[in-house]
Amino acid sequence: MEGAEVELQASPPDSNGTANIAALPAGPIPLPVPGGGGERHIAHVTAAPARDAPDEVNLTSTDAAYAEYREMTDMREPYRIPAEYLCGTKQYVGPGVADTPLIVFINAKSGGHVGPRLLTVLFRSLGQAQVFDLAESRPGPVLRAIWDNLLAREDQGDVLAGHIRRNLRILAAGGDGTVTWILKTVRELGLEPAPAVAIMPLGTGNDLSLSFGWGSLFLDRWIAAPQLYTTLKRFADARLCHLDCWSVTITAPDSSFFPELPYALVAEPNDPRQVGGLFWNYLSVGLDAEAAYGFHTMRETHSWAASSRVLNQAWYSWYSCTSGWFCGAQPLTNKLRLRVRDEQDGPWREVTVPRNVRALVLLNIQSYGGGRDIVGLGDSTLLKGQEFKRAPIFDDGLIEVVGFGSGWHAAVTMAQVSSKVHAVRLAQCCEVELHLEARGGKESGPSTAAAGTAEAAPSPHQQQEGQQQMVVRVAHAGRSHMLFNEKDPQGGRRVRQIASRGAQLSEELPSHFSMLWPAHSK
Repeated sequence: MEGAEVELQASPPDSNGTANIAALPAGPIPLPVPGGGGERHIAHVTAAPARDAPDEVNLTSTDAAYAEYREMTDMREPYRIPAEYLCGTKQYVGPGVADTPLIVFINAKSGGHVGPRLLTVLFRSLGQAQVFDLAESRPGPVLRAIWDNLLAREDQGDVLAGHIRRNLRILAAGGDGTVTWILKTVRELGLEPAPAVAIMPLGTGNDLSLSFGWGSLFLDRWIAAPQLYTTLKRFADARLCHLDCWSVTITAPDSSFFPELPYALVAEPNDPRQVGGLFWNYLSVGLDAEAAYGFHTMRETHSWAASSRVLNQAWYSWYSCTSGWFCGAQPLTNKLRLRVRDEQDGPWREVTVPRNVRALVLLNIQSYGGGRDIVGLGDSTLLKGQEFKRAPIFDDGLIEVVGFGSGWHAAVTMAQVSSKVHAVRLAQCCEVELHLEARGGKESGPSTAAAGTAEAAPSPHQQQEGQQQMVVRVAHAGRSHMLFNEKDPQGGRRVRQIASRGAQLSEELPSHFSMLWPAHSK
């Protein structure tokens, strides 16, 4: 396609998608912009009801191994004697106090054939009651029920319930979309204190996982008998840290621009022209987003063709090559205006986007597309220009705006041949506003005015007759609690370097941990 397409996407749970708006993917919303044969006019359609889970989780599985795991059970359960009845029999047997209470959410359809096997192993090691398959148990109802139970027991004077509530940790086994689904749910429920999230990577990109030391891909040895204890101990030893969360608000000329909303986005009840969501990874606009949209659509319609991490990466590369990078696509400057705020409540300033830029990426974490450093963190010029004032990190309340130029520039950057070859650095800020030329929705007459947010300044470019605008506003929306595997980071050398840098620069938080039962029976 020659045209550039703007996509604001909730990345599929197991892809290295270009934009992770909110936690969970369902279908991305393409926001076409003019520039060649890529325009796509969307007919007026009433928005569908909100979904309770990503499309991938709702798909019917044809995996025989996935069906077999359902017949498994916790092997300990028929023979288990509660610990309170065994006090005094052994040195380390005491009342049922979990030093690090843990529950697990698994996207069993992620990671090829890994999900069912992982479910079986964790059923047997942790107990079936603490391990939840996302295809059957949504995180919202599960966490709400657990919190209600704990608070009710606390009100009755149960100090153990308070200990579990303050120290509960969550293991998210899946891709980045699965992880951010959990983070979004914790935020929406308002759990206090918010349980921190550890990761077992089962997805395609796994950028969140490798950023926090959990590795870039799942290894079978982690759940093998000799290492299972070590694997579980990492979740107990991991330190608590923050991850910035960002809100995105999209304002269109009218509601017909949003014929169907993915799980990650919700309509503003008081303004049908506006939808919003959250993201924790990154958000992209342009050809990079178009490639992600193509891959996501293919995976939702032909799930059998995206059955493994390697195959998913191959498909993503194909869509990247065919989205227009090497076919003379027009630069974003023809249809985009970029404004940023450097400080909270500070003045807006205009940022000039170079004419060769064909994709913009807003980065919250320093890993992109499965472990790529597209900012050039190792380049000595990182803080010498006017664009970046601080070393980027995932908990500083700032977001980095970078751009990809030609297809060759993007390809060499993604190949990671040198830290001196990186994306174009444009801004480091706490708020971003994009004004996009957009086509779609109902046909507009010549008198239709451009839409914008209340604070939007008039465009410096003369409006063409009948031209419509879409405004995308990105702002800091607080922080989420994550667990950092600092003592035993997983992955290859480059992956460990990213995690090590994050460990050095991120803010260390005091643990919730408080041992209410310091003396076990002897």
